[in-house]
Amino acid sequence: MRIILFRKTFGFFVPILYLLVMVEGALCAQSKTPLEYSRGELRFMWYNVENLFYPMDDTIAGDDEFTPEGVRHWTFLRYRHKLTSLARVIIATGGWEPPEVVGICEIEEARVLEDLVSHPILEPYDYAYVHRESPDHRGMDVACIFRPNRLHLVEWDVFVSNPSTNVVQARDLTSARTRDMIHLCFSRGKHDTVDLFLVHLISKYSGAGATAQFRKNQAMELVGLVDSIHGKRPGSLKVMAGDFNEVWLGYSMEPLRGSKIGKDSIFSVPLLGGAGSYKYKGSWSFIDQFLVVGPTDAFMVTGGVLVIPPLMTADESHGGDKPARTYVGYSYRGGVSDHLPIWLDISRRPFLYPPER
Repeated sequence: MRIILFRKTFGFFVPILYLLVMVEGALCAQSKTPLEYSRGELRFMWYNVENLFYPMDDTIAGDDEFTPEGVRHWTFLRYRHKLTSLARVIIATGGWEPPEVVGICEIEEARVLEDLVSHPILEPYDYAYVHRESPDHRGMDVACIFRPNRLHLVEWDVFVSNPSTNVVQARDLTSARTRDMIHLCFSRGKHDTVDLFLVHLISKYSGAGATAQFRKNQAMELVGLVDSIHGKRPGSLKVMAGDFNEVWLGYSMEPLRGSKIGKDSIFSVPLLGGAGSYKYKGSWSFIDQFLVVGPTDAFMVTGGVLVIPPLMTADESHGGDKPARTYVGYSYRGGVSDHLPIWLDISRRPFLYPPER
């Protein structure tokens, strides 16, 4: 099983055309983009990439439609196009410096991460990846890529929840069939430690009401995980990132809104630059979120959503624009994702600590 791989740079140059396309699109956007905000010391990104499958059949029945012979006719040509688009989006989300950490969901397996980090657009930045296969029935996983030359990965672990019984356990102790939660601890210098939790809560596919309690149970599990890490590292900043399939004020998020970690309350970081990360039946919402708890007297955090023309298409049913999807039903449209990427900047507050030597 491939869990983490460090990539080496082989001297590829970033294709200038790729960067110019994204930069030009960013500057033409009506709302501000990461290029127009003052970048923090660290930039985190979260992105639901909409069904990034490797176009070959395996033992998971849920991937059959994403093969060349499947009903979606998912070919290597379409797969490579999507990888190139994702690489461009990652560069654009970082502005002039790609994000140090990128959380991703809806990826099938380690091969797609290997192909993404070794893509000529991203390879010069020496991204590594963290991933473990989950028991999700469709093979949809949460993963992370990061830049080890910018951040040190102190430790990481994977947990799988059992939302029907509100139990969360170490990954190898359960067979519950849902997506994993990933915890990673990053450090950069003596005083800069961030504990990051990446999640993709149960979707509303079976109905918002029918699945709300499951998401609420998962939110309770997440609170427990964060609290356990706080007992180990009370001074670190804790960041929860993911597709929660629920807005901050929704029913399922009550455990997160009502809990304290130590003496601090969890809060949702306002995301600048757009009306939401996901559009459903004409209504925008921020179901993709960054939640933060910890020493905000030591760190400044700001966040935003990337809204640029290459990611958008006309919403012919409800007016305005919406994210350009890869598929609408079984019809291939060639877009990047039905979600927009979000980003979070973290900077140390000035003069709180002396410079590192």
